[in-house]
Amino acid sequence: MFKYEDGSEIMVGDSVLLENGRTPGTVEFIVTTTEEMQATNVEEPGVMLKSPPFGRVYLPQWSLMEEPLRFVSRDPQA
Repeated sequence: MFKYEDGSEIMVGDSVLLENGRTPGTVEFIVTTTEEMQATNVEEPGVMLKSPPFGRVYLPQWSLMEEPLRFVSRDPQA
């Protein structure tokens, strides 16, 4: 499970800011298991975002620890 700096859980559909709060994004899916890593073709757990300037952005766990996502809002249907 991945968390924001305040300890709340990162969830699919969350609106977030990445790049130290400069770029908006939406959590598309969260990769935690070996099976999910294989299906996504990544080597470590992390979070996939949709971010308009970049398209899809995958942030591995180490990146989230160095530069945490900033929570903006939660999708009420999540």
